[in-house]
Amino acid sequence: MEVEDHLKAIASEEWHLLRDVYKRDWPRHQLAYNTVQNYINWIGIDPKIKQLQILGLSDSWKKNGTCIILDRYQMYAYTVEDSNDSLKRALFLIDWDYSYKMCCIPMRQRSAFEETFENLSIDLLWDHPCVIYELPREECLKLSSSIPSGLHTKKLSIHHATFANRVWPHRCEGSEYFLKRLTAWNPSVGLFNEIGELLAWCFCWPNGAIGPLEVVKEHQRKGYGSLMVRAIAREVANVGLNCYGTAIMGNLESRAMFEKLGFKSLGESCFYARNRSRKLVEYDH
Repeated sequence: MEVEDHLKAIASEEWHLLRDVYKRDWPRHQLAYNTVQNYINWIGIDPKIKQLQILGLSDSWKKNGTCIILDRYQMYAYTVEDSNDSLKRALFLIDWDYSYKMCCIPMRQRSAFEETFENLSIDLLWDHPCVIYELPREECLKLSSSIPSGLHTKKLSIHHATFANRVWPHRCEGSEYFLKRLTAWNPSVGLFNEIGELLAWCFCWPNGAIGPLEVVKEHQRKGYGSLMVRAIAREVANVGLNCYGTAIMGNLESRAMFEKLGFKSLGESCFYARNRSRKLVEYDH
């Protein structure tokens, strides 16, 4: 008799077991490893984080690492299976009446998502294929730390997240709180002038990739974006990670910046996407 699939929340006490599945074929699944480790860190800071689940397909995650992470409106999906079969089956069980921002999904998993979208009649609000760049930790630590005279860098504070969200092109319902958590719990860096005005900033995503990165409009074209990448890369390296970044495939300026700093394409792309909600929900765009 065939056992019916069901999604099961993985207890936080077992997240380290899921994380370690991604050591297979290292470093192919390093972003998956980083993401689960990020949430292990976060749950250690706040054991009662609301609207956070790591879902597995029954207990198969112990072998195939297939999981879907739902953090409020954000979704991460991982598997070590080449077939994507268990991932597709898990995606079919998600409640797609809600709107999710699918974050840095490896393009090798794209077919599982596309089949889900087609079979469940899911509409996308937007869909961005991206290049993934990497700079090894050792190289991050060699990046120049020079800063123009009169400017300085320091870790962002919670109130800076409110300002950053206000000008973020990808802001949405819930994004201010998302940036506040990144500020409080992950590496971040801001560029300030002599009177303390914030000119540029960069956060670190839950998967360890850098971003969101922004420069105040009046101070663009001054090299501050590159300066922020160098600064956050060193911060990421200081916590023991290689540095990753993503750039929309058509954004040649961002891609050139990463490549000029020595970042190399992983040879694998990813995508970010957002589906349209199908009922009145808390996070819908």
